[in-house]
Amino acid sequence: MAKALPDPEELTYEEALEALEAIVQRAESGELPLEEAMAEHARGEALLKRCRALLDGAETQLRSFDQSATDASDEDSA
Repeated sequence: MAKALPDPEELTYEEALEALEAIVQRAESGELPLEEAMAEHARGEALLKRCRALLDGAETQLRSFDQSATDASDEDSA
């Protein structure tokens, strides 16, 4: 019986990216049967969605930090 794969929503960015890279390597090898390739494609889409969500969250947080720093700088110069 195949080992259950972790839910992409529970993975860190690094874990999701590593899993996505593994899928790409297997796909590029050309050795996956069609059914497996389709399942890997679906999992890859879920992993990509997770990576994008985590990156979007990090970007939002960085913009917030940047805005906070800008606001603090503006207050200091006033």
